[in-house]
Amino acid sequence: MEEEIKKAMGLVSKNSAVRYADIRMETGYATAIELRDDVFREMSYGIDQGIGVRVLYKNSWGFSSSNDISKPMLNDTFVDALNIGKALSLSESNKDEKSVKIADAPPKSDYFVLKPKINPADVSIEEKKHMVKEVYKAAKKHSSRVKTLSILYLDGCEEWTYANSDGSYIVMETPAVFMRVRAVAKKGSVLQEGVESIGAVGGFEVIEEENPEVVGVKAADKAVRLLDAKLPPAGEIPVIMDQKLTGVFMHEALGHSAEADHVLYGESILRGKLGEEIAYEGLTVADDPTIENSHGYYRYDDEGARSRRTEIIKSGVLVSYLHTRETAGRLNAMPTANARAADYSEFPLVRMSNTVIEEGDWDFEDMRADIRFGIYAKGMRGGQVDTVRGEFQFSAEEAFLIENGEPSKRLKNVSLSGRTLDVLKDIDAVGNDKKRGSIGFCGKDGQEVPVSEYAPHVRVKKILVGGASS
Repeated sequence: MEEEIKKAMGLVSKNSAVRYADIRMETGYATAIELRDDVFREMSYGIDQGIGVRVLYKNSWGFSSSNDISKPMLNDTFVDALNIGKALSLSESNKDEKSVKIADAPPKSDYFVLKPKINPADVSIEEKKHMVKEVYKAAKKHSSRVKTLSILYLDGCEEWTYANSDGSYIVMETPAVFMRVRAVAKKGSVLQEGVESIGAVGGFEVIEEENPEVVGVKAADKAVRLLDAKLPPAGEIPVIMDQKLTGVFMHEALGHSAEADHVLYGESILRGKLGEEIAYEGLTVADDPTIENSHGYYRYDDEGARSRRTEIIKSGVLVSYLHTRETAGRLNAMPTANARAADYSEFPLVRMSNTVIEEGDWDFEDMRADIRFGIYAKGMRGGQVDTVRGEFQFSAEEAFLIENGEPSKRLKNVSLSGRTLDVLKDIDAVGNDKKRGSIGFCGKDGQEVPVSEYAPHVRVKKILVGGASS
């Protein structure tokens, strides 16, 4: 197959109008188990394989994919991508043959196998079912108020082969695991939800080390605690965000705005702000896919670039966007290894991996001591971000009222909204207690990729707070 891929790449040199091409060949093995209200709703094992080919013909990308990885189809898929690029190049909007620029990147050659302590494939389906059942029992036993429980367990292994016309040829094999527990508690007509997730690019040991039953109890306990919580005050007030909320806030409000495709298309508030101080001077935010045993880990991105840490904000100053080779070429920057695709059938986009907020020197207690009346907000239930206008609206999972420096009433349905750049400037304290926060999947243009966050507590002088009545 390596020879066939190299033959396909050889077609590039025979056509002077083809400026670049690459091929991704993937085989994925996946197990999914879903238990909902003590009934197994899904239990599946599947194999998905295919190839995705990109060809830059003059100034137009052609892309084609197939789930047939036979030798003839490899060549046919390449030809299809080439013909699509040719057809698009005839468009009036693509007359400038050099407006699409590909940043230089040295060719890579590597064969990388991530060997887990416990290969998920070596754990029987019965063991996995038993583990999920035990998580359900532990969460359900926690309180009679827990009425609905769903547990999703996923694992898999991906074999990934990449080649490009620059001479790169990379093969990787990586396992991954993920588990999410969602609990709904009820008291009268009041319903509240608690969610906890664990997972990483790694083996089954990731699940075992986290103690999955404890994860289930945490989700149930969170839902039950919120049943007696009060609605929050409204208005602009000081807010301390916990590690989870800080991480997701930076991912959603800042990270997406730092994706260079949004910048190129005028869809980001960060356009034209490189080198400017846009945040509290004590704030440093990075994207880092090199963190081992993380959910957003990868050794190479989907353009064959070796992963590396990229600082987005350093000491309050915007120092970089996140790039693919194309966005880096068009913005005269260096690629940052942030080209990611959900699978072989998708075109790689600029995507985040692990969002990291570096520690400051504040103790959590000292942060609270300065607040006469404010809110301590924890976790994130959902929300939305407008990268064009730089506005956000998030709902915290749970919260506490802070009165005279001490937490008092438990709060629910806390909504936080505002303008991203205003909040970044209004940060006035960064904690010294960084830890892993949320684990999940990030969506963009219909594609989802695994991500996570690492953050400390952060205090903001004021955010607009509101709350729903239900």
